[in-house]
Amino acid sequence: MKKEIKEALYQQMKTSEPNIEDIIRKYITDENTQKPILHYIAWLKSNGTTPQYADFEGQSPFWEVEYNGKKHYIVWDGKDTIRIMIQVAFSKEYQAIICENNLQDIILTNLQYCSRPSGGECGNCHLPPGIHGVGKIIFGKEIKNLCCGQFTTFQNPYIEAIEAIKLLLK
Repeated sequence: MKKEIKEALYQQMKTSEPNIEDIIRKYITDENTQKPILHYIAWLKSNGTTPQYADFEGQSPFWEVEYNGKKHYIVWDGKDTIRIMIQVAFSKEYQAIICENNLQDIILTNLQYCSRPSGGECGNCHLPPGIHGVGKIIFGKEIKNLCCGQFTTFQNPYIEAIEAIKLLLK
């Protein structure tokens, strides 16, 4: 998205606190992306949670969600991509729940890696300069270069990924 368009969109959203469903219906035109996200938001609302638009200038538009005491984010790139970002600690209990429900592949596919090695900047990074991500053992596999924020990021999640997200938040 061009900087001028992003700035104009930001100014518009800043004054109107957009409803996430309206944004999804208007800008996410692929039904395979739109339907699972709308299903997820309906599930949140049926459980007493509504995504709250967060106003941070210069960042992609996003909504903060707190469900069961766990914060996570729905981030829209201003085009046709939407992400659900869940911050997780890969504890033994968390890994056991994932394994019991056979969701290891979905989680491993959606891990968020550090953007520093490719020259990117990371708004989540709490590491000293020159350090590129952290290593973890997840499901018995050594994973290197993970984002220190320990996010699992589901980009344009399909319905099976939405079901995994709901399980992670319980």
